[in-house]
Parts: sequence; C-alpha cells; structure tokens
Amino acid sequence: MANYTKIYWRSSGVPTWGLVFLTIAALSAFLLAEKLQQRDPVVEENYTTMVTAARIMRDAMDTLQPIRAQREPINPEFDPQRSGLIGVSTSPVTTTRGGRESKQTTINPNWAAVAVKLMKQAGVEQGDKVAVTVSGSFPAMNLAVYSAIEAIGAEPVIIASASSSQWGANVPGLLWIDMERELRQRGKLSLKPIAVSIGGVEDRGVDLSAEGIALIKQSIDRADIPLLEPQDYQEAVAERVALFREYAEGEKYKAFINVGGGATIVGPPGIDDQFKSGLIYDAPARAFAVETVMGHFIREGTPGIHMIGIKGLAERYNLPLAPLEPVAVGNGGVYNATTYRRWLAAVLGLGLFGLTWLIVRSARINSVFQRTGEDGKSVRPMV
Repeated sequence: MANYTKIYWRSSGVPTWGLVFLTIAALSAFLLAEKLQQRDPVVEENYTTMVTAARIMRDAMDTLQPIRAQREPINPEFDPQRSGLIGVSTSPVTTTRGGRESKQTTINPNWAAVAVKLMKQAGVEQGDKVAVTVSGSFPAMNLAVYSAIEAIGAEPVIIASASSSQWGANVPGLLWIDMERELRQRGKLSLKPIAVSIGGVEDRGVDLSAEGIALIKQSIDRADIPLLEPQDYQEAVAERVALFREYAEGEKYKAFINVGGGATIVGPPGIDDQFKSGLIYDAPARAFAVETVMGHFIREGTPGIHMIGIKGLAERYNLPLAPLEPVAVGNGGVYNATTYRRWLAAVLGLGLFGLTWLIVRSARINSVFQRTGEDGKSVRPMV
C-alpha cells in the first residue's frame, strides 16, 4: 500500500492579495453596471399611454365587480381582492383545469401597461391593425389587452372563444363575452369581436355538455356576435385565418396578440409550449408541425404577443404574484425607465472570469496534488 502523509488542511493556493483584488474587481463591476444603466426608450416615450391603459383597466374592473357579485357570490378564499374576475372551480361552461394562482396574478391593472409596452416594442402605433384572439380563461388579461389597444388607438380585429378553463370567466350568464358586452353598454370599452366560437376541444365544445353549449350560445346571442361552428380542428384554424385575412382589407397586421393557450391558436399539448410568452418573432421548427393561428402569423413575419406563462411574465416585469390587496395604478417594474446594458454586463462578467482564471493559474493551485513531501512520500490531502 502506498505510504501517504496526511494533511488536514491546505490553502487554496490563491494569495491574499489575489482574493482582495478579485473582491474589489467584482464590487467595481457591480457598481459600474448599476451606474451605467441605460434609459428605456419604450417606457420614456409611452409612460403616459401605459398609465392611461392601466386606468382604463382599473375602471373596467371596478365596473364588473358589482355585476359579478349580483350574478354569483364572490368567494374571498379564491378571489382575495373580491374582483369578480376569478371564476369557479367547475361549471357547465368550464373546459379544462386552470391554475388559480395564475388567474389571481392577473388581477392587477398594471398588466395593461405591460400590454402597451409589448405592443410598442412590436411597433404598434395609433391606427395600426392588430389581430387579437382571446378566450374566457383569463378575463383580466383580456381586459389588459383591450385597455392597451384603446389607449394606443390601434385598430383591432378580434376573434374570441366563449368557454373558459377553471377560475376564469366560467360563471354561467357572465362569460367573457357577457363581460365585454356589459362594458360596451356602459361606455367603458368600445371593442367588439368580429366572431366567437364555443371553444374547448376542436374549438366546438366537444368536451362540454349539451347544457354548457346551450348556455354559451345564449351568451353569444346576447352579445350579438357571429358564431363560428367548425367541423374539426383544421377547419377551426383555417376559418380564423380566413377571417383575419378578410378583415385586414389589404393592410398588414402590425402584431398578433393572443391571451391564453387555445389549441387552435398555439396548437395541442406538445406544440403549444414551443411558443414562448411575451413578444416573439420566431419559434422552433416543432412549433410549425401542425397548423396554428400563431404559426400562421409568425411565418408571415408578423410579431406575436403571447400572454401566457403568467407567473413568468409577472417576474419579468416585477409584478406581484397573486396579490391579496388591490394594486395601485403605476405600481410595478414595467414602469421603470432604466434597464441594464446587457452587452456591458456580459463584458464585465467575462472580464471577472478572466481575472479569476489568471490569478488561480498564477497561484498554481493544482500543484498541491503534484507535490511530493520532503521525505519522498506522496502528499494526500484529507480535506
């Protein structure tokens, strides 16, 4: 057996001056990155519009709350803000499971500011045409998008689906299309879809009961919106694309905006997650394995704004997760007018890595494993 000398402690080999120098360099890099933040031109140029959109959304939320309370009692356990925009666990018009925390996170008027920022980043200006798809699953996020469009003055072409997942606009008699109808009647919003589908499997409610479909059709009749009745998934996609082309009237859409994860819009499971949340210009090849409305617009070079992955978006824009109390207009990182210079952060990070490598190499930290004791015995570190 080899004869080893036991060592119970060994130095890292990096001299004290090296550690001090690295610490100072890291602190200096951090302070430099903080000091040299750049102004966010999108926020600076559109701050007023962002606040206006948030105020429109807050007004709409306040309008809908008593309407919902009259229709169905609001359970504060599920809707802590008592907004009326959190639905129920199950109902005849409910299609699939839904994340309650994600729905609660959308109860914040500052999502309208997020929608404005994304639309402006996509190049949307007053008078520009935008294609929009919404479902009943995220009524508050629908409000955010509608409010942003109103504040910017864009010209939307909207196609909706009426059903909802859990905790969305799934209270019979007060579906999303009922909510927007109430807001139009009260002069809070002016937008109206050009068509609406049942939603659910194949966009025609295959997963719903006859009672649920009847309730949805009653809401559609009250809203006086043409009903789409596709025979299957492929026809549902083709019909929506055809309508968007017809209503474009020869103009190019500046953006395609989608709220939620409807299969006809972003594809079935396994495909839908290929379209990331937020502003997108492209997607992996797998995203185009089946025909989708989002895929159609991306292929045509139209920027997509995908309002899904709510908790991730909230973290990105520093908005609270599932707030328990009403959030004030103007509150959130989305309004910050400064951003980090990413190229500078990358350069500083590489510089620190290089300094660390040089100092460690100069100290020859690995030499301890190659060293031989003075008595000829191999040195084996114990820690």
